[in-house]
Amino acid sequence: MPKKEESREEPKKKKGFFSSTFFVILLFLITAAVVAINRYDREHRDEIHVTVDKNLVKETVKDEEVQNKISIFVYDPDTKTISEREITVPRQINLIEGDFINGIIRNSNYITEDMKFRSAYNLRIDNVNTTVVKLNAAFANLKKNPELFNGFSQAVTNTILKNFPNIQSVIIQIDGETNTQ
Repeated sequence: MPKKEESREEPKKKKGFFSSTFFVILLFLITAAVVAINRYDREHRDEIHVTVDKNLVKETVKDEEVQNKISIFVYDPDTKTISEREITVPRQINLIEGDFINGIIRNSNYITEDMKFRSAYNLRIDNVNTTVVKLNAAFANLKKNPELFNGFSQAVTNTILKNFPNIQSVIIQIDGETNTQ
């Protein structure tokens, strides 16, 4: 009878041995998988794979077409009036002051090719939200004709004030000179 007890104990030991071995093997496989994934990520970290849904692209194109149309004011020296025009600009996410000013420059027949918009930035001056527009030195020639310069300045001011409701004042600078509108 003592032999039967020994044989009964052996299967219990084998079950315990297999379950602990299974647990160790499982941990080993998980560790190996983590190491393999880590190596793969290191080797391919500069690659990005993107899949684009064609339906999303169609919807985005429709939205971009709407965003491309902007409203600007342009001075007409023949009639001496400032008129509003709708123009299109290159596709982009955000429209900034420069997009509008460049539109005015392109649509004004009295502006020469050497006259360029440099920058625009927003400041708070005396508790007033102000946009400062910087133009290159070639605009000094336009300033010699007060009628054209005032018409251009008013067109820029009207455009900025209409399209950026948080702005209350516009300053136009040419080589450090200021003209407050």
